[in-house]
Amino acid sequence: MYLSPGNACLARDLISRLYSRPFDKSLVRGLAWDIRRLVGADYFSTRIWAGQVHPLYITNNPPEFIPVYESVAKEDFLMRPVVERHCEYVLQREMNRVVHEADKRHFIEAVQSVRPISDTIYIPIILGGVAVGVWSFARAGMIGDRVYSQNQLSIIRFLASFLTDALRRSLIPPPPEDDVAYLDQHGHVLAMGARIRDAFDSLFGRGLILASKPCHDDLRTLFRDRFRQFLVGPRCRVGMDRLTLHQRNASLTFQFAMMCPEGLPIRGEGMPCASVRLIDRTVLENSIRTVDRPSLSRAYRLTPREGEVVFEILKGRMNKEIARSLGVDESTIKRHTHNIYEKTGFRSRTELVLGLTATSA
Repeated sequence: MYLSPGNACLARDLISRLYSRPFDKSLVRGLAWDIRRLVGADYFSTRIWAGQVHPLYITNNPPEFIPVYESVAKEDFLMRPVVERHCEYVLQREMNRVVHEADKRHFIEAVQSVRPISDTIYIPIILGGVAVGVWSFARAGMIGDRVYSQNQLSIIRFLASFLTDALRRSLIPPPPEDDVAYLDQHGHVLAMGARIRDAFDSLFGRGLILASKPCHDDLRTLFRDRFRQFLVGPRCRVGMDRLTLHQRNASLTFQFAMMCPEGLPIRGEGMPCASVRLIDRTVLENSIRTVDRPSLSRAYRLTPREGEVVFEILKGRMNKEIARSLGVDESTIKRHTHNIYEKTGFRSRTELVLGLTATSA
């Protein structure tokens, strides 16, 4: 690969911007001018499909080209090697063959009608061994007029490696705080702080939360199920983002939150999509102390016994513990709990705790 002194300075500046600015749509579009000067690529695009309902398409192509391309994108034969074999595709290498193949002719005629190109190269974006998108560098003109030289292709591959690395770095969040862990879309822990690691170890057994095999223990099942409900359910509902697990007379409360990358919204295998935070029990207990018991009973028309059960629930106690504390059967506590849900409108212990403490705060 050869770069003239002027182009070497231009390449250094381009790479510097990749690592000093947010990796977003504005940056990608802004690189097009320098790429054009370096290798004569008039059109620079990226198409990313990982975690997208509709592929993310960023380009400096003419506006009228985009709807035409989207209408025939499924016929883009240049994309097949990228998706199937994780290989680059250079149009000039296949030019004589593809122009005469009927199944490719419709795509070629459609895109050439609004934005003629003479040559293009597609380079896959590989993250974690998976093709999540493609970089494409196209030259204006009619097919065969202006083809890339081998040196220009080498420069493009060189730039693409930095583009992919900068994109990968933009998806890595800062190291988590002591009480925070990062989860991918399947609930696998990608990184965690020291304090939440101790909590996971005490609840699930050392390393069990990280195992990919199916889980059989109740606590881990509860954790995974609640996380799935959080991802796909109505997150605006009170309590859907929290989970309290009880073990050995202790309770640990966790709070989930979606992670939205500042740059390109990409999600996929091995990429963080949510965080979980360990909430101190002392924080919850401080909130409980602010609840006015008489006012609460009047507001929801609770019986004296139902008021006692509510406060036991607010303390994080399970039905068996409440029954033992009040000297009644567990079935009685279940009946009181059902009545409490009916009167307050809450549908779970978590909603009840969060709703009552939030109302009184």
